[in-house]
Amino acid sequence: MESLGMIEVRGYLGAVVAADAALKAADVELQNVQIISGGLVTVLLRGDVSAVNASVDAGVASIGELNCLVSQRVISRLDMQVNGLTSPKKKFTSYSKATEKVEVKSDKPSKKLDSSWATSKEQLEKMKVTELRHQAYQMNLATMSKAQIKMSNKERLITAILSDIERRNR
Repeated sequence: MESLGMIEVRGYLGAVVAADAALKAADVELQNVQIISGGLVTVLLRGDVSAVNASVDAGVASIGELNCLVSQRVISRLDMQVNGLTSPKKKFTSYSKATEKVEVKSDKPSKKLDSSWATSKEQLEKMKVTELRHQAYQMNLATMSKAQIKMSNKERLITAILSDIERRNR
């Protein structure tokens, strides 16, 4: 029968020590280590009822001197509908896979103009100030900082956007 063992501790060190002792004590699987706010960490173990009981007891005994145990619990005959609550939400990729997909963003404005951007003075004058600011942020204007964009009025934004478009088209 499938059961779930949970050991909740204060701090990541206690979680590692508890998980190590629990995994060495019995034939169980480490399902997840959930880091919760406030320094709480929960170790989730899966396996047979007797194995999970033994592993949780071993994990709790190993962190006794660290004085970080918050609570422990073994749920025997766990219903399968609970899997959504205890399964990891994201999958971790290995280091080699993560480095292959690295994308470098530059603070320099790109040469290309986005097709959704307004490029004529008439189009820009019809836009609201918030829309102009949004376009200015997306264009990454060379003539204005983000703080200046945030505080600029409509006319100044239109002038800056038009001058940036002209500079990019050269």
